[in-house]
Amino acid sequence: MPQAKPGIATTILAPDPAGEGFVEISPNKTLFIQKLTSEDPLKPEIVEGLQTVEAVFEHFKPNCDVEMDKEDGSAITENFRFAGLGDFDIKNMTNQSPYLKNLSVEMDAYLKVLKQLETNKSLQKVIENPDTKTAFINSLRALAAELEDKE
Repeated sequence: MPQAKPGIATTILAPDPAGEGFVEISPNKTLFIQKLTSEDPLKPEIVEGLQTVEAVFEHFKPNCDVEMDKEDGSAITENFRFAGLGDFDIKNMTNQSPYLKNLSVEMDAYLKVLKQLETNKSLQKVIENPDTKTAFINSLRALAAELEDKE
């Protein structure tokens, strides 16, 4: 009977006449299966000797093209590469994408403005009065136009 070889997700056992040659993944583990490359394999490939998750990533070099919808309705496609499980983190994926980096900067700016609106008493007084609110909005529009002209 052949020796069982441990794998990354499961253990392959010698075929048993009564059943399959695989052991179920224990309930305290999660198995995530996803196609992470755009290329289809030419034929199934058995790769031996990959003992760690990092070795699997190094061998297969997974990457995929992702199409994202922009604010104006157009689409942008960017390629994401994965060298380890940490690359699936939001921060690491954002760092790979110029488009997502820009959205992140915009979101941070909006959150700072929102925080000011919620906590700045002087700003709240300006917004409560319709005349000063209109003047404030016009000032912001003028500032935005000036910034756009400098681009």
